[in-house]
Amino acid sequence: MTTSKTVKEVAFVYWLVIVGCSSALDLTVGVITEAGSVNSSLIDVAFARRVNYNWRVLQGHTLSYVHVNVSSCSSHQAVRTVCSESGLSGLIGVGSCSLLDEVSSLSKSLQLPLIALPTGLCDSARLSKDMTIVGSHSSENIVAAAASIVTSDSIISSVAVFYDGLQSTTVLQNLQSSLSSAGVSSLTFRVDDTVNASVTPDLVHHLKRLVKKKVFKLLLLASPRNALSARQEAAVMQQNYFWLVLDTGLSKADVLSVTPANANVALLRSSVFTECTAAVMDVFPQCQTDWLRTLDARFVDAVEAMAKALNDSLLDPGFSPGNASCAPLRHWTSGSTVLNRLMSISDYDTQRGLISFNSSTRHFSSQRV
Repeated sequence: MTTSKTVKEVAFVYWLVIVGCSSALDLTVGVITEAGSVNSSLIDVAFARRVNYNWRVLQGHTLSYVHVNVSSCSSHQAVRTVCSESGLSGLIGVGSCSLLDEVSSLSKSLQLPLIALPTGLCDSARLSKDMTIVGSHSSENIVAAAASIVTSDSIISSVAVFYDGLQSTTVLQNLQSSLSSAGVSSLTFRVDDTVNASVTPDLVHHLKRLVKKKVFKLLLLASPRNALSARQEAAVMQQNYFWLVLDTGLSKADVLSVTPANANVALLRSSVFTECTAAVMDVFPQCQTDWLRTLDARFVDAVEAMAKALNDSLLDPGFSPGNASCAPLRHWTSGSTVLNRLMSISDYDTQRGLISFNSSTRHFSSQRV
């Protein structure tokens, strides 16, 4: 596990707005990521260019971050490391459902607002509560869209669903229920390296069996590593199937890199930038949209949304910088103020797109499925 803290940067501010305090503040956000989920250079750029060099977002103040980067099996260690930090004014978490569950519990105890960005399809009802807002697409919307696509073909009676252990079993069950209600049965296979996995390394053997059963539509819900591995193994059989890959942090180019020509593959994901505007190139200078992941786009949105909520909270009487601690346990008295500001964001224009809080799902609707 690695931990790093940004060097405080002097913001280029066109004018200084001092609200309820005698000097500019340097606020700090904790960024918790699982290894490989978000590139550290993107984190640097998001905070520097979209906040500290952007007078529209955090007027007259600066935003630093503490980065806690952990392996997929170190959720408890991530919480302990965040607990060792002081003066935090919010959290942004990027990782598996299990990691975000742990961080969400910590955010509730410390009353620190958390924007969660799952790298899997998590149970929204379990995650999006208390001090937690989900900054990416709703799993329920993804599942509904997937079921709609699969069941649109009236002659399809069965589909195969490939998944790994990083996906919520509740989401998987909801998908099966949606398919079943449309008269489509589903066969499930696990594609990660576990002792109890239903799929052996010989994935092609299982796919041949499915062909004999006339099951030609396949849904893939897995982490990028497992999803790409499954697609690569199955490449020899690609002509016989229609693969629908659900977004768990994949780019279009990721999928194409293991897809032979004329393959029947679709990637179901939320929208990303379609134009290389100045605001897009500010954080994605190459603007290679084929390689752009929705996870990266939503992370930048989360940083900017958190900065806006903090900036707006400075207007509230009694606002105080982060003072939460784990030992002794002390919650942040202004945490609920920032959470309310996050939940009041509506059609906020980042110049890359609009961000709005959806009160019915507790997700940011900064994209469409």
